[in-house]
Parts: sequence; structure tokens; C-alpha cells
Amino acid sequence: MPSSICAAEEPSEDGASVQQLVTFVWPSIMDDFLLAKVLERSVWLAFPMNNLVLEVLLANLHVTQSPRVKEICLGILGNLACHESLVNAISLHNGLTATVVDQLFLDDSACLSEIFRFLAAVLRTSVSVSWAEALFPDEILSRILWIVGNTLNSTLLEKVKDFLSTVIDNQDVTAILLQPFIKVGLINHTISLLASEIEKSSNEGKLDRSDSLDLILIFIEELSAIDSCSGVMSQSDQLIQVLESIVKLPDKFEVTSYCASVVIVLANILSDGKHIVPRLSHDLPFLEGLFDILPLVSDDNQARNALWCILACLLLQAQQIDMTSSSLEQFVSLLLSRFAHIKDDLESHRVDKKRVVS
Repeated sequence: MPSSICAAEEPSEDGASVQQLVTFVWPSIMDDFLLAKVLERSVWLAFPMNNLVLEVLLANLHVTQSPRVKEICLGILGNLACHESLVNAISLHNGLTATVVDQLFLDDSACLSEIFRFLAAVLRTSVSVSWAEALFPDEILSRILWIVGNTLNSTLLEKVKDFLSTVIDNQDVTAILLQPFIKVGLINHTISLLASEIEKSSNEGKLDRSDSLDLILIFIEELSAIDSCSGVMSQSDQLIQVLESIVKLPDKFEVTSYCASVVIVLANILSDGKHIVPRLSHDLPFLEGLFDILPLVSDDNQARNALWCILACLLLQAQQIDMTSSSLEQFVSLLLSRFAHIKDDLESHRVDKKRVVS
């Protein structure tokens, strides 16, 4: 198995005629005028069957060696899956579900992007449970996580993240797939990927923005909101270290959205990670970093509330420990140096409250 997923290859000559056919069909499915006409004549549901589109797609996914033809076939399926009236026909078509799932073992980023686009779409429909069951085997879930950890393609990573977010958002799908995903290492894979992206994006004490890091942090945030995930995440020293490193960045203005995600994740996992609180409450540079984030998230209610929950938890812990005179002096000095941040935040939201009342 290759160490990373490569870009799509050019189609071979023997697949040219098939490619011309499916290249014509793909945009036609999404053409608004054509779709309106078909719906007007009430034959949209029969359209794929009457034109043997599903049979053509299935046959070519089985026999073609051209990544480009496979990509187009999968793309057509993805377009069809956007229409609720068609997903039953797709799901009931003999052999199509298994064939699509088998395509997850391709090593072509363009094909895989179309597979995950299709899966994300179909998991939002009335047939989501049958497709979740098709993805249930450990080898399938492990393959998905392998793709997450090895792709160098930002588009593919975006499509996988959208698929995984759909798994989390759909309760029926979550009931089937979340625990098996956790079992094969979803959380550890995601944390390792986050740590790797942080390392790649770090530059002399600064953190460069990247699309990949954006996607991973958002997904980590989504995972941390799930009870069964936050408990596992709270046990990860690697995750805590990564989050700490972002909080302690000297210049956070360019990565405000990262800071917002970090404090939300921290607030979520501290509810299960009480063992983390004593160490963090002793870490003055960490506390300083949290106070520096306060003005950056002042307009983000969720992140601001999360930040104040963290501060309340850590400051309460700090009050309960015996400090040396030197430590106490440093702690008081920190609070005094960030007093302006605290005062501005409280006053700005007090004014907002008055305006709401008036």
C-alpha cells in the first residue's frame, strides 16, 4: 500500500468512449433546466432506470481501469444522491452498494473525494441506515481512517471530514458507526493528525493558517461535544499538549478561529478530565494565554462562555492549593496585568445586556 494517496491519472485510450458518455451524463444530472423538465413530466424517478444509467455506472465501476472514468461514475452517483427521490433506486440496485464501498480501497484522491461526497450525501437521506450498515466492518472503517491519516490532498481531506461530520450529526448513523469508529482509533488518529498539522504549520513561535488545520480543529471540536468522545479525549496527553501549545502562542491574532476551537474543546473535555485541572491551574503561562484569548473571542458567545468556564474551573482550583509567597506573587501579578482584558470583556457584555433589556 502506498504511503500517501496520489493524484488521479489520465484516462487510457480504451476508456475514451465510456468517458465521453459518462462525461455527458454527469453534468446533465445537475442541469437545472433538464431537471425541471424531467420533474415536470413526472418521470424523474424512472430516468436512471429507463436510460440504464445505474447499470452503466455499475458495469464500468467493475471493469474500467481508468481512474478518470471511475471518478466520473462516482461523481454521477454523488449528484443523483442529492435527490431524495432517487436514493432508494440507488440503494436497491443489485450490487451497487457493495461496489461503491469497494471503491474505498482505490488509491486515487479524485475517486476517493467523489466516494466520500456520495457517502456524505446518502447518509443525510432516508436510506442512511442501510449505507451505515454497509460501512460497519472494521476493515472498511480502518481504511477510512488510513485515508484520513495518509492523504496529502486537501480536497479529499475536506470530503472525508464532511463525511465524518455527517456520521456524527445523524443520530441513526451515529448509533451504528460511532463506537466502531472509536474502537478502530478514530479519536487517536484525529489527534495524531492534529499534532502533525500543528508541527508542520509552526514557524518560529507562530502558527501559519492552513485549510487542513482548519478542518481538523473543527472536527476535533465536533468530537469533543459528544460525551463518549470527550471522555476518551480527556485521557490523551498528546491532545492536551497540542491545545496548550496553541493557547501559549505569543501572537494569536492571526489564528483567532483556532483559539476559539481550542477553548471550546478544552471546556468540553475538562468536564471529564478533572485530573487535568490541577496541572493547568499551576501553569501561569497557560493562564496568561487564556486571558489573552479573551478579547479575541469576545464576539463569539460559544467560545467566550467556554473560556470563562475554563477560567472559573482553574481559578477555583488555584484558590484551593497552598502557594509559596513567590508563586502567589506571580499569580497576583498575572491577574493584575490582564485586568484590562477582564474589565473590557465584562463591561462590553454588560452594555449588551442593558441594550437587550431596553
